[in-house]
Amino acid sequence: MNILKLRILMLIDKFHKATDVAEALQVKQPTVSFHMKSLEKEMGVSLFSLQQGRIMLTEAGKKLLPYAKQIISLEQEARQAVDELTEESQGQLHLSAESISGTYLLPTLMAKFAQRYPDCRIQLEIQSPDAIKQLLKQGEIDFAFLDDRDSLPEYTVAEPVASDQVGVIRSASAPASKSEKFDGPDMLDKHTWVKYSGSSVVGQYSSLVKPHLEINSWEAVKQVVSGGEALAFFPASGVDNNENAVPSVEWLPYPEADNKKSHYQINIVYQQDTHMNLMQQAFLDFIRREGLEMNS
Repeated sequence: MNILKLRILMLIDKFHKATDVAEALQVKQPTVSFHMKSLEKEMGVSLFSLQQGRIMLTEAGKKLLPYAKQIISLEQEARQAVDELTEESQGQLHLSAESISGTYLLPTLMAKFAQRYPDCRIQLEIQSPDAIKQLLKQGEIDFAFLDDRDSLPEYTVAEPVASDQVGVIRSASAPASKSEKFDGPDMLDKHTWVKYSGSSVVGQYSSLVKPHLEINSWEAVKQVVSGGEALAFFPASGVDNNENAVPSVEWLPYPEADNKKSHYQINIVYQQDTHMNLMQQAFLDFIRREGLEMNS
């Protein structure tokens, strides 16, 4: 007994004509007749009867029909399971992130994930929070990365991935002592400022100053600061704390850090109650694990 024979049994019950069954299966009519007779021979009982030009199921055929449907359903589930397993190793992911997480958080995570799933194609778009939320609402991305100060679209889930803090950067070669702390708002007008001009959580601090230069690249902002006496409000995640690296800038907390206003979370956001394929679920589980390690 094979799946084709059971499909023919189901289709005979639906169409009652061998020619229609052959058309549905895209085979020749004699092939259908051959498998009908073969199935009857295997079962040792008559399964079909001709009544007024229509092929009907006998009582034995009607008894076999629900089992045929169950077997075919299981076959379809098995194929789906195998297809999803293929998707896990050979799938694709479409991500979108705001500028900070897209520049400083995700590249390292994506590199680690790609090592585990080398056949997965990952596409990352760095967009404004409003554009990301629109893409998420339209179902055009699998996951979004936004800070926790952004309002979320309806029917979405947000899970924390990493903690970050807004502070001030200055050149690492500045003569001031590393232990120096800024005096808060009183010192804002005493310095030259560089501002990141895109939309970000840092924007509420950058709006406190009158910048002499605006740039829509975090790395360009850092480069300007490292080469002179300018300051900039900057996320802590964007400053390399590797002890073996020669720092180009020094990150210092802004006084409002004491009451936690400058601290925020970066979240992974996805649609609620959506069915994830195995690749999407593998990525979400990976981000959950890596996020715990980053925050520990």
